Amino acid sequence: MNFKKLIYPMGLEEFLLKYNNNESFIIKGHKDKFSNLITLEEIESTINNGCNINSPMQIIKDGVRHYYIQQNLKWSQVALQKSVIKKLLEEKHSFMMMNQTQINKKVSELIDTIESTFTNSHADLHLYISPKTASTGYDAHRDRPQHKIYMQIIGMTHWKIYKIIKEMLEETIAFEEKDEKVYLEEEKNFTLEPGDLLYMPSGTFHKVRNEEGPRVSFSIPFVIEEKKSEYMDRTYIPFKELFDTSRE
Repeated sequence: MNFKKLIYPMGLEEFLLKYNNNESFIIKGHKDKFSNLITLEEIESTINNGCNINSPMQIIKDGVRHYYIQQNLKWSQVALQKSVIKKLLEEKHSFMMMNQTQINKKVSELIDTIESTFTNSHADLHLYISPKTASTGYDAHRDRPQHKIYMQIIGMTHWKIYKIIKEMLEETIAFEEKDEKVYLEEEKNFTLEPGDLLYMPSGTFHKVRNEEGPRVSFSIPFVIEEKKSEYMDRTYIPFKELFDTSRE
């Protein structure tokens, strides 16, 4: 899948117009539009590689995310506390994983086309997963300086997007529920279904919950840099083809 297919039926010109106008908007898609981008087996394999901790999974608890890692082990400096994480997932906590642009070949190719669409942009893929109905979620928050493309892969998510109604500190990124109504006013309230895509400009306050069942979501943040810098090499290595099983 490339970027033009990602945003279909919206055309690239219309997307860029809304993007340049700093608008949040939804593109409704067929329920199977993203169904071939990732499998539950790929996710299971990724989270079970507890020593591959360049970007460890983070549990969403009490409105924010937390690491659960072991340190200074015999053969590894860090590894996941997998028994703790398993229990937290069973207790209806969501989790996220950054730096997943190479989880499979299809995802890598998609991210490459996003970077080629927006000049001097660098994109990542964040997996957001809620294994149980009504799992935990972040407090109302905003992401800066990244723009966000959000794709609903499996299940549904309920969204609230807010506008700022009271001046706040520039470094403020989130509000607990008790402070939410002081600084924010709900502007949009909607549900994303499989195949739907949401674009949000940098700095958009939002909150997400999964009340109707488990969910898998892609969040693709991308930042625009003033100067061109090196891009990640996401070349797919076809290991099975390279592995020589022949006998001389």
